Amino acid sequence: MSKFTKKAIMHEFMKILEEKSLDKITVKDICERSEINRNTFYYYFDNVYDVLYSIFEIEKKQMLEDVEESDSFLEEYKKTASFVVNNKKAVINIYQSKNGDILLNYFEAVTMDFVKRAVKKTAEGYRISEENINYISHFYTNAICGTTMKWIERGMPPYKEDFLEKISESYEVTIRDLLEMFDGK
Repeated sequence: MSKFTKKAIMHEFMKILEEKSLDKITVKDICERSEINRNTFYYYFDNVYDVLYSIFEIEKKQMLEDVEESDSFLEEYKKTASFVVNNKKAVINIYQSKNGDILLNYFEAVTMDFVKRAVKKTAEGYRISEENINYISHFYTNAICGTTMKWIERGMPPYKEDFLEKISESYEVTIRDLLEMFDGK
């Protein structure tokens, strides 16, 4: 029963987030929508932001579990961007809130995870130091996150498939040049 209640709270929170800014959501809103009392809410969560952090943690954990050895960079990026793409209104409401950096922090963490795996996989056969693997991974993570946040800022125009492919292609056509530049250094 407790897992059901926690999931129900998170589900209702996401529905509310599609309607209003993160800044304007209250514990009262969530309790009313979830048909629970405040004590029940506080049994599971400390505050409204804790609900969002829990959702992000579940999403991140699910992505890590779904990683397959054969996934291409594009497939990994699609998985990483799926929360953003599938929750457009909620994501825009998070982004436009005072605490919009919550979204950026989440997206940076999940992007760094898959980018670093991709860089390490592509770097096989090269002599790249861990420091340079980290640099390259941060370079692509920042480029992807910055571009994605600009897309969100513009209201996420409906070119998501093309957008995701462009980012993937940008990685694919540049990664070998960067690896060669750092080979043996």
